[in-house]
Amino acid sequence: MRHVVTLLFLTVMLTQHGTCMADSAADIAAARQTFLKDMRKKSPTERAHAVTEFAKYPIEETLETLLKRGLDEHDPSVRTATRLALREAGKFADSARFLNEEFKRYVKKQFNEEILCCLLEGMISATDEAGRDEAVKTLDDYLASPKGNLIIPMALIDDLGQQSGPEAVELIKVLTRAKPFEKLFGYRRCVVQAMSKSHEPSAIGFLVEMLPKTNSLVQADIIDHLTRVTKQKFKDNDRDWTNWWIENQATFKFPKVVDDTEVSADLHQTTYYGIPICAKRIVFVLDTSGSMRGLPIETAKFALLKTIDSLPEAVNFDVVMFDQASAVWQPRLVPASRTAKQSVAETVMSRGLGPGTASHAALNAAFNLNPEVIYFLSDGEPTDGQPATIVESMVERNRTRRVTIHTIGVVTQRNGGAGLTYFMKPLAERNTGVFRLVE
Repeated sequence: MRHVVTLLFLTVMLTQHGTCMADSAADIAAARQTFLKDMRKKSPTERAHAVTEFAKYPIEETLETLLKRGLDEHDPSVRTATRLALREAGKFADSARFLNEEFKRYVKKQFNEEILCCLLEGMISATDEAGRDEAVKTLDDYLASPKGNLIIPMALIDDLGQQSGPEAVELIKVLTRAKPFEKLFGYRRCVVQAMSKSHEPSAIGFLVEMLPKTNSLVQADIIDHLTRVTKQKFKDNDRDWTNWWIENQATFKFPKVVDDTEVSADLHQTTYYGIPICAKRIVFVLDTSGSMRGLPIETAKFALLKTIDSLPEAVNFDVVMFDQASAVWQPRLVPASRTAKQSVAETVMSRGLGPGTASHAALNAAFNLNPEVIYFLSDGEPTDGQPATIVESMVERNRTRRVTIHTIGVVTQRNGGAGLTYFMKPLAERNTGVFRLVE
């Protein structure tokens, strides 16, 4: 029965590709032999071409061979060709269903990020709504299972954001149908970050439409991007953005160079060391090691409490202080009420200094509080790990969380700024944050 179905499917596929049915079986057999032969060639370009040619026959046997040989290649150009071939194959209903079943099979036996991403991309490439709905259901079922891992859809969203063309935007939109988009801050922010990298007008339209459905840092991301690429200053007025887009979408052109400098903070916006506070879930991390003694710690405590005092009650916050170990003020984020502000002021002002600089432990403690943004202030090199190792650890942990880490490096007479830039600057830059060096 399977061979009958495959033959019928092959008839349709070869007809759509303009291939003569009289010698279709021979063509398939010849194509497979040519493919296997060409995949032994030394040139990656020739092997990638072999993948593209073989993929012109998007039947089950062909896709099985591509999965085994194309994605097992060490050369990235060959794997990319395979991925694009699977995406094209997914546009055919039967191919999309096959890739869907392969995804279910692969997640049971192994975790290979690249293979699962390629299968997922092929699945969601279905051109019919039923096929896309089935792909999203499969993804949701996988994420709800014990083996479910958000890295798979989010890594695909990140990659699609780097691609050009309207098709990539449409595939990201399909992935917004998955349940995590409504439930998880990190997933929504991942989508916004990917759309913000696209130079397709449809991405702008998506962000304008999404604006009134968001709040806090995700909304700030959208406003920031729209302001940069359109030069309009409608802030959070979604009606003005919508009207402007309706009038201008037909003629809109992306600027050749997008200004990467920070968008100026509103004069009435709360800031911390000049960094705007846009989030509703914030953790402040304060270094209380001995090297902060004197004016540095006094200034840092004053700046922290002044900022906290200006927070609206709608903001939830916490404070982590650290020297050789970290101390969390509250076990969970709390609203910025007058009572909370008085309590944290007493805790911060009574905090003494100690030896050591356990930066890694403090950052982990901050992450555990489930914030949207971390403001990390320190004057020295960590004593609980190598700076580069800590940065990599935070980047990896942040792949699905999408927490922004802003860093404030305090220059003291003891350090002269040494050890701050090569740790705190990459920590911020690789986690969508801003690095400030202050004296």
